[in-house]
Amino acid sequence: METVLARLRAKTDRELGILVVKQLHRARKYAGNGAYRDAAKEYQTAKALLSVADIAPARRARLECMMKEVHQTIERPLTAVA
Repeated sequence: METVLARLRAKTDRELGILVVKQLHRARKYAGNGAYRDAAKEYQTAKALLSVADIAPARRARLECMMKEVHQTIERPLTAVA
């Protein structure tokens, strides 16, 4: 039974990683269209998903790097307006 649960958890974590990437791509698309608030919402969702996923360190590092790039893209226009 433990192996079944471990496999299910591993699958869930892989899928969470995929969702993080999709959310970040969506955030980039919104930012590219000037919808920075929507982009920020997508970024926050990706951040929340990443916080609960148990992802391999190398993959997590790539995702965090991607998150940093998206965050910088979003933050520039929001701070210019404020």
